[in-house]
Amino acid sequence: MSYTRTPQPIVSKSCETLVSKCEIPIIDLAHMGTEPCPQKGVVKQVAKKLVRALSEKGLALLVNHGIPDWKIKAAYRALDTFCELPKEARAKFECVAPSSHGYIKPEPGTNPTDEIEARHEFIISGNDTELPDEDVPNFRSAVEELTSDFKQLSAMLLTALAVGMEQPSDYFMSKHSNLLDSGNSSSFRMIYYPPAVLSESGAMRYGPSCDTGTFTLLTQDCENGLEIQSPYGERWGRVGHLPGAILINSGDCLAKWTNQQLSSLKHRVVVPEHCSRGRHSIGFFVQPDENVEIEPLKTKISIPPQEPVICRLQKKKRGVLTAYHHLQRRFRETYAS
Repeated sequence: MSYTRTPQPIVSKSCETLVSKCEIPIIDLAHMGTEPCPQKGVVKQVAKKLVRALSEKGLALLVNHGIPDWKIKAAYRALDTFCELPKEARAKFECVAPSSHGYIKPEPGTNPTDEIEARHEFIISGNDTELPDEDVPNFRSAVEELTSDFKQLSAMLLTALAVGMEQPSDYFMSKHSNLLDSGNSSSFRMIYYPPAVLSESGAMRYGPSCDTGTFTLLTQDCENGLEIQSPYGERWGRVGHLPGAILINSGDCLAKWTNQQLSSLKHRVVVPEHCSRGRHSIGFFVQPDENVEIEPLKTKISIPPQEPVICRLQKKKRGVLTAYHHLQRRFRETYAS
């Protein structure tokens, strides 16, 4: 993203994003995302908004989640340093089947201009993942701090989902008790897409696919091509970027638990317009424990009607807003343009 003071071109419709069009719910976690015992009142508020967002849109943006930006950037830098190592050094940490963790090197297609899989990925799926301590001394500290924060944030969200579905508060957490440990297939994935210098904008970088787990938490360093498919049609929309926010989207397991009331979100990554820089992202893929049987809940998720959120990017403002609508509008006025 450029921060120069030169005049900016008029943004065309092709550059519009779901964030700029106010089509992605923003959920304020009130700085409780990484608290060991968040206040029940905050969990209830988050629960209501989270279930609504995932049932209507399949995703939401989480703000004030408690994970500082410097930790995420430290992980990006650690991955960059690893990717700059000689091929022989990186090869020592490659993910080799049947293992599900380690380094995955870029694998371009047979066509020289095909960059669909041209990405570096380092997967951490348990305590036995070998890390490049000697080659990148700060890799372990950056990763361990961040995985701990993501696990705590996930615990809070699992609790909120249970509360929002009128289940005991530990209903989902008890089924995810071994996150990033033996008996659980959750994974922490650090991904770097090199600059797309060959493909035209709109060419596929990754996907389309749905996540197999309960939900996924995603960070990205800029708006750089992430698109989602509408749950109610075939239309694809560019997500966009809200600085400091973490995106949550529902997966196959949550869809099965809720009888498709919270459907799994299909997504892809394409080469964005006017972008010659790389893309960093971190995905925390939350899976149930391996011995858990996924039985559909009998709860009917009832979403009361709600007026659409109004912001300055829509046709007009209303004179009177609820506090929730006001907060949504201010977030978008600050970040979405």
